Amino acid sequence: MKVATFIEPGTMAIKEVAKPVVEKDTDAIIKIVRACVCGSDLWWFRGISKREPNSTTGHEAIGIVEEVGAAVTAVKPGDFVIVPFTHGCGECAACKAGFDGNCTNREAGANGGYQGEYLRFINAQWALIKIPGKPADYSETTLNSFLALADVMATGFHAAKSAEVVEGSTVVVIGDGAVGLCGIIGAKLLGATRIIAMSKYEERQKLAREFGATDIIAERGDKGIAKVMELTHNDGADAVLECVGTEMSMDTAAKICRPGAIIGR
Repeated sequence: MKVATFIEPGTMAIKEVAKPVVEKDTDAIIKIVRACVCGSDLWWFRGISKREPNSTTGHEAIGIVEEVGAAVTAVKPGDFVIVPFTHGCGECAACKAGFDGNCTNREAGANGGYQGEYLRFINAQWALIKIPGKPADYSETTLNSFLALADVMATGFHAAKSAEVVEGSTVVVIGDGAVGLCGIIGAKLLGATRIIAMSKYEERQKLAREFGATDIIAERGDKGIAKVMELTHNDGADAVLECVGTEMSMDTAAKICRPGAIIGR
């Protein structure tokens, strides 16, 4: 099969490799329908972080189940599924707490190569999410939306859930990238009545408002902190979604919380 492969920063290649096979009873083989590039992929592509040369790439996709191991009953061959980037076992302490991305039973090197024609997916009994029908039943736009559920939307929602956003709360979302914008959607779904988006790009500010932001703050650092406190009458936010990951954004998150608030990051 063909699969996208990292060669060195700035260089990718399509390589021919052996099609994966079921190795464990809990595996599934997925025929990939759609895959995409994550912002985190750009770190190693640009040379900002390290990646092993000649490693296969990708960690989010939608696809069709082609084969399953003997222990897998939740999905069957022919099922159309979301193939998430997390692949927890569903049984360890981390998974039971809702942090399957930190599963203690992860298999090193497994699930690599979502940007390929086929994928061996571990923990298929627990992690795959079925989509009704088949790909031909949906428009291109809807298929792309399903793909967002494999990573970015789930990540943004998880930030909101981790911050314990509840009905009627005031939430600040730091960052206007894909995760931050999905965090706004997540906060709205969880019932936040005021969502303050810290966004400096005009096009993304428009999306933020479309997705549910009630206020926009373009300032950063101390000026941004002062603006949040002004908007919240010096109370601070009930919850903060830190969706950037820089030292400044984490410092800002800590300084705009009301006492007892929670940061999801």
